Amino acid sequence: MTKWGRRGAFWALMALGSLWLAGCATTVTTEVTAFRQAGWQNDAPRTYAFEHTSQQEEQLERQTFEQWLADTLSGLGFEQRPAGQARYLVTMDYDAAPGIAQVAETVYPDPWYGPWGPYWGPYGGYRPYGPWGWGPGYWPPQTVIRDVPVTYSNVRVYFKDAASGKRVYQVTATNTTESGNPAAVMPYMIRSAFADFPAESGRPRRVTLEVDKDKK
Repeated sequence: MTKWGRRGAFWALMALGSLWLAGCATTVTTEVTAFRQAGWQNDAPRTYAFEHTSQQEEQLERQTFEQWLADTLSGLGFEQRPAGQARYLVTMDYDAAPGIAQVAETVYPDPWYGPWGPYWGPYGGYRPYGPWGWGPGYWPPQTVIRDVPVTYSNVRVYFKDAASGKRVYQVTATNTTESGNPAAVMPYMIRSAFADFPAESGRPRRVTLEVDKDKK
C-alpha cells in the first residue's frame, strides 16, 4: 500500500482537446472548427475531386485517409468525379506532433501511511480511507498534477470552387491522444469534422464518437 492509498477514477485533462487513454477508451473526442464563405450554401450539385501534388498522390497513407474522407462525404450526398467534371476541388492536410499534457488526478490519502504513521484505531487494524472506505473520512481527497506524453493530431479539409478557384469551406479537427498513433484516431477525426455539416462558421465544437468495438 503506498502513501496515497486508493486512487480516484476521475481524470481531467488540463489542456486543449481531450485525452484518449490508450487501451481503455470507449469514445474519441475531437475539437472541430469550420469556416465558410459568406453566402455559400450546400446546394446541388455536390460533386468533388481530390486535389494534390503528384508526390502526394503516391503516398499510401494519404490514399487511405482520402478514402476515409470519401466515405464520409458520400454519406453527406457528395459524389466523387474526375477533376474536370467536379464542382469542388477538395484538399486534405494532416500532421501530428508529440507533446506533453498535464492531467489532474484525484487521489485519496491513506492515513495508514500518512504523516503520523500507521493508524490502528481503538480496535486495531482500523483504517479510515475516506468517503468510500472505513472510518469517517477525516482525510479529504487531494489533486495531483502529472505530465503525460501525448500526440497532437490535426486534419484540415478545404473545399474550393473549381470554376472560380475561391475557397468556400474549410474545417479543422484536432485530437490529443496518449496512444501515439495518429492513424488510430484519423477515421474518427474525419467523421467528427463533418458532423453537422455544414457547420456554423467560426464556432468551435467538441464532437465525441464511440470507438468501434472491432477496432479497439
